[in-house]
Amino acid sequence: MQKISSYIGFAIKARKVVFGQSMVKHTPKQLHLVLVSDSASENLKDLAKLSASKHGCEMLEINDLENLTHKKDIKIIGLLDESLAKAIINNKE
Repeated sequence: MQKISSYIGFAIKARKVVFGQSMVKHTPKQLHLVLVSDSASENLKDLAKLSASKHGCEMLEINDLENLTHKKDIKIIGLLDESLAKAIINNKE
């Protein structure tokens, strides 16, 4: 989980992340990975699956997404960087 935290931090610093339900749903940019908190509601998880299929990318449920992003009340994010998305997928537990 430490590597995933680092990769998310790199993506945030590079401004390659969209935060929140509406941004993930309506972003005009290509998403490469959708991360949703495992404590999110079923409706939000369904939205994450829909957004991932719309963009042709993978969706992962992550434990404690708020601490990984260092932002309060964040349940869903979308990654815009392909290489960081692949690194997170390869290091998931």
